[in-house]
Amino acid sequence: MKEFKILFVALIISISISCKKKNEESKNYSLNGKAQKGPFITGSIVTLNELNSNLGQTGKSFTSSITSNNGSFILNNVSLNSNLALLTANGFYYSEIYGQLSAAPITLQAIANISNKEKVNINVLTHLIRGRIENLVSKGMNFNDANNQAKSEFLLFLGVTNIFNEDFENLDISTNEDRNAVLLATSVMLQRYTTILGEEGKITAELTQLLSTLHVDFATDGLISNRSSIDQILYNISQLNLIEIRNNIVKKYTELNQSDSIPNFEKYIAQFQQKYSNNLYTNFTYPLMASPEPIIAPDIKIKNILVPTDTIYESGPYSIAAIIPLNKKLKIKFIFSGSFSFDGVGHGWEIINNFPDGFTLNSQRQNELMTMGMNLENEGSATIEYYENNSNSPSYIKKITWK
Repeated sequence: MKEFKILFVALIISISISCKKKNEESKNYSLNGKAQKGPFITGSIVTLNELNSNLGQTGKSFTSSITSNNGSFILNNVSLNSNLALLTANGFYYSEIYGQLSAAPITLQAIANISNKEKVNINVLTHLIRGRIENLVSKGMNFNDANNQAKSEFLLFLGVTNIFNEDFENLDISTNEDRNAVLLATSVMLQRYTTILGEEGKITAELTQLLSTLHVDFATDGLISNRSSIDQILYNISQLNLIEIRNNIVKKYTELNQSDSIPNFEKYIAQFQQKYSNNLYTNFTYPLMASPEPIIAPDIKIKNILVPTDTIYESGPYSIAAIIPLNKKLKIKFIFSGSFSFDGVGHGWEIINNFPDGFTLNSQRQNELMTMGMNLENEGSATIEYYENNSNSPSYIKKITWK
């Protein structure tokens, strides 16, 4: 009889444990998403790690790979005991800055609550706020509140005033919505553009370093206290060619048969400049002298042919230089009756060749020097038309001669 009671108690305990285990049984999730700096390419690896309520890894993980050059991935029938997960993407990506694949792979991460969610994207914004979310949860905040606070704090850092409710893991650079423009602007600002031969190989390493620096700095108090990081972003902006970047992205998604228009990311780059730049130009400015090669030879400055008051020149080298205010545009049209040649590349200018009549320049930077070199040859004349803020008729016209 005693043995029967013991067996009965053991059975009750076993049933109780079984019921408890049943309550803790794992749930199957099916997720899809995109990994984007620019879009990660086919063959990049995506890993999902299960997290507990304290955002510690439980040891359960699943691996998939990017299935399309638009960065898409799928994780089907993932069995988890928790609705919190860390997603990591590692691989090469299409650089919207250069219009080509990155020279080295990069790693980006996202923490997400995947309950009632089928899609989770991985991008630079999800990566940058991960440490902040972990820090807030470690202090007792629940995940959803920590995620919302980290998102609001980072938008404040970026200078974004129109705060939106969408989680960062829902953003997509290829979709024409205002919140997606914030993601694309951030992706663009974090990477440096260079025209110096041999430097492109360093670019992804520099991006990884900047992401790490910002991530660690932001995690502690929701602020970026390291001014050198801000200055690095401002320098990156000063080297960007925004028309070329937009064209690169449009070309890429056209090749992928994705017809969504690209959001207006340029305005959020301007907002960052407005918040952190030490000097803001309010007028269209044409400096008297400028270097045609500000990266290679910043101290060698020559006469700027765009100075409105100068009309008589000698044959020889000149710079074509201007600075425009934030959220403004400038077009310069040269109509030639004489010979000329370009010297070097256009730093911030989009060059449209109208041979044999001349050429047109469109501004690609705001609040930053745009410059290039040009040689006036033999003797001749030209008309220069200034279209400030892309006016339909010239804001100013000057005629020049040289001999």
